[in-house]
Amino acid sequence: MAKTSPKFSTPDEPTPSFEGFSKDMFKFLHGLKKNNNKDWFEAHREDYEMYLREPSKALAFAMGSYFRDHKMPIIGNAKTSLFRINRDIRFSADKSPYKTHIGLSFPLADTKKEEWCGYYMGFEPAKTGKGMSTFAGGGVWMPIPPYLKQIRTKIAAKQKDFDKILNTASFKKNYPKGLTGETLKRIPQGYSEDHLAAKYLKMKSFLFGADLKESDLLSEELPEILGKVFLAGLPMVEFLGRS
Repeated sequence: MAKTSPKFSTPDEPTPSFEGFSKDMFKFLHGLKKNNNKDWFEAHREDYEMYLREPSKALAFAMGSYFRDHKMPIIGNAKTSLFRINRDIRFSADKSPYKTHIGLSFPLADTKKEEWCGYYMGFEPAKTGKGMSTFAGGGVWMPIPPYLKQIRTKIAAKQKDFDKILNTASFKKNYPKGLTGETLKRIPQGYSEDHLAAKYLKMKSFLFGADLKESDLLSEELPEILGKVFLAGLPMVEFLGRS
């Protein structure tokens, strides 16, 4: 496979260029889904490192490069973006030790950890066949009460700006489902039921996203594909993430 363009390589970082994930990664995750135990994982640790961990690190750095090139205030690197594959099973009825849904996160810069806002991309074995289901999007998931209050206050005060973001052509094209998330049945105290933004003031999460093609995962152009999708959501990320 041809190497990716130099703009996806991060200066001063000893990391390989992102060249796309491979069908071997698909095979590894499908195998882990069927054999989610320590013995199987350890027997296939080399596959994990070669086909999943290392390409994920390269993708994280490539996204960081994309964000810098496009003046996006978003963080992308292996330390910040990657999750451990081990599940926290202390309070779970499911004692499977490993995740088969793999994700990378890209937070808005200069925000507190407890006020996370940014982007996410994830993939997992498809329910049927040997392929993968892939998703990319962003927003804020289940913010803590003070942060949730801050978001609602901003939506109510800047409802016209909020609506403008929701209705931009690029946002609607890339995120046809708009802004979604778990909602309250009633409007929060302090707001009227007939408020123009009542639908969004009831939300407890503020999320947007879209499915990607399986072929996108295999492409060395995945950073560009993700970058364009994320760029369309930047006004919303900054609206939700900045006070």
